[in-house]
Amino acid sequence: MSCEQVGELLPSYAEPGPRAAGEVEVHLASCARCSTELAAYRDVLAGLAAFREVEEEPPAGYLERTLAVVPRASRTRAAIDDLRDVSGRVAASVKRRPAVSAITGAALGAAAIGLIAWRIGRRTERVAELATS
Repeated sequence: MSCEQVGELLPSYAEPGPRAAGEVEVHLASCARCSTELAAYRDVLAGLAAFREVEEEPPAGYLERTLAVVPRASRTRAAIDDLRDVSGRVAASVKRRPAVSAITGAALGAAAIGLIAWRIGRRTERVAELATS
């Protein structure tokens, strides 16, 4: 298997549990890069486990700051009411299930970081293409 193929499977391999020995394990045993990436996934999961006992209150003024970012044209009364409703439900959920909230926040953060890295990579590719043109 290639590093690219194994890389797509690493998030599921980071989860604890038994797995049948196969091509992925053979690749991981012989590839330091993929083994290091798997260790990083496992470190993230271990770090998230530490948040299970942490409860956070939503910051004061969160809704107002969020609305300040939304363009005025899209601010309808119904949309603002919906946002307040969702904000209240999220706050209640955070109080009831801090681990789920932490994992969700971490997943959103990881997705955002991945998106930013992807966009930077695309920009770098475009700059390189323009430089060689």
